[in-house]
Amino acid sequence: MARAWIKPSADGPGHTCFWMDPDRRQRQKTFRRKVDAENFRTRKERELDTGTYLETERGAETVATLFERWATTRGLENSSVRQYRSMLNQAVRPYFKARTTGALKLADIQAWILWMRDTKKYQPQTIQTRFGYLSSALQWAVDNDELGRNPAKRAKLPGRRANVRRVVKEKIVVPTRVEIEALIAAFDPRYTAMAWLMAGCGLRVAEAMGLCRDQIDFRRGLLLVNRQITEDGESDSGKNAGLHLKMYTKHRDAESPGRAVPLPKIVAAVLRAHLKKFGAVAWQSSQGQVHLLFPNHSRTGLLYQYYFRNQIWQPALMESKVSFTKTHALRHFFASSMLGKGCRSPTSRSGWATAIPRSLTSTTATSCPKRPNAAEPPSTPQWPPPQTNKAAVQTDQPAAVTSMRDPQDHGGQPATATRTQQDLPIHKRGAGPPSDRSTR
Repeated sequence: MARAWIKPSADGPGHTCFWMDPDRRQRQKTFRRKVDAENFRTRKERELDTGTYLETERGAETVATLFERWATTRGLENSSVRQYRSMLNQAVRPYFKARTTGALKLADIQAWILWMRDTKKYQPQTIQTRFGYLSSALQWAVDNDELGRNPAKRAKLPGRRANVRRVVKEKIVVPTRVEIEALIAAFDPRYTAMAWLMAGCGLRVAEAMGLCRDQIDFRRGLLLVNRQITEDGESDSGKNAGLHLKMYTKHRDAESPGRAVPLPKIVAAVLRAHLKKFGAVAWQSSQGQVHLLFPNHSRTGLLYQYYFRNQIWQPALMESKVSFTKTHALRHFFASSMLGKGCRSPTSRSGWATAIPRSLTSTTATSCPKRPNAAEPPSTPQWPPPQTNKAAVQTDQPAAVTSMRDPQDHGGQPATATRTQQDLPIHKRGAGPPSDRSTR
């Protein structure tokens, strides 16, 4: 039986093309001229034979509409949906406009890539990311039998993917100890301890923003990193996502919410001083009441990232005049310090949980030289910590403060030397490690 055939129209002049779709349902379309019906029949037979058949109503869907469906109907978190919608408004809708998926060709995708490069002035890695998202949306439609083929499959991107990522990684900046001290000195006193946590314990900015009192074990020198603030909660308007204290961290889930990291003595001293001066704010989370160390400026709830970035981070960068601009640079300093102390490059299950690019490893020798005969750190700490002999447990008294020049006591090992107050960086706003103010 033929898959497509033509008959004279029964309702008047013209010819009707009939065909059977992949679901064995009969379809039809009428043309005034027989030659148009013949051409349509030939095209439908070719689509059915090659597996590129596309329903007429699906082919009429715009590229922007398909991308929005892909971003909003797969059960993603609000933060991911907001990221995809931002790309939709900046890079997809302005170019494709009313272009339909049925009319989309490889040449259209190639022209879009050039438009991002020449008109939008995107960097190669940004172009690769934007292209990957659109290609995933088109492939999702193909997998759902909504499109017959993915026109982005054979598109060529500027530069090799490996080379682009290698260049990006080579741009990693590792702050010096002097820069870290200058940045901390310029920080708002209410949030100075956040900088110490990022540089001294390797916390991400969202993890430091969501730190609560019950995550800190001063006695055993451990910090449980199992929460972060995300902007993927529900809001009244539904347009912008609300703040949410997520009870697990990046690349984790509810079954394995986080990691336990050693708490250096200097960071522990800073946290004690912060709690003594500012206290903690009680806040009702999805799993009960918690006590936030870094609430918003009115001390009524969670801290927005845009407020921290615009009111805390940017002013500190301008005052300290450091060479970096992103908070993630503090994690690079932490990782470099760990490598300088003899720690091996971590795995995905590591307690300090950060990837070590080769460029970062190569800078370690200059930014934080490895000490002679550095001992290998112990295995990843466990939480809750095992019970130990009370006589061996460290007392919960303020610890001797060490300088950022000996940036950490990672691994729970005793500090090799105790610094005096004169060794500490001078804090312009009176925040930072606990000290006798009369000595300044």
